[in-house]
Amino acid sequence: MTRKLRDASTGLLCCPEIGGVAMLKDKQKKFAEYYAESGNAYESAIKAGYSENYAKAQSCKLLENVGIQEYIRQLQETSRSARILSATQRQEILSDIAMSKAEPQDRIKAIDVLNKMTGEYINRLDVSAEVGVKIVDDITDN
Repeated sequence: MTRKLRDASTGLLCCPEIGGVAMLKDKQKKFAEYYAESGNAYESAIKAGYSENYAKAQSCKLLENVGIQEYIRQLQETSRSARILSATQRQEILSDIAMSKAEPQDRIKAIDVLNKMTGEYINRLDVSAEVGVKIVDDITDN
């Protein structure tokens, strides 16, 4: 799993230990980082330090670079996983709602979801059946 870091100078998400990134030039890395944040190749190229003329003509070619593609993919994957709440975080949010001055139905719903998450509700199942038993004496005496 890759660590996510923010570049101190740009504030962009970056993943320094991703394989192959060391092969990218600084402008290419910055382009990929800006692109992962915005999705706009032209603006990302300019922000990364390329000239406007280069950005107009060549920003699409930057996206064809396999190393840049991989770095963008890794940055986006890291960003997506950072947005996913852990079970503990979900429980904390629901607990805050349950203890807040929210509408009673919202508080009840939060408590209900918390109870389900922690297994407070037990499903009981009663099963009854009649089983017929037939004894067959098929042993012969010798």
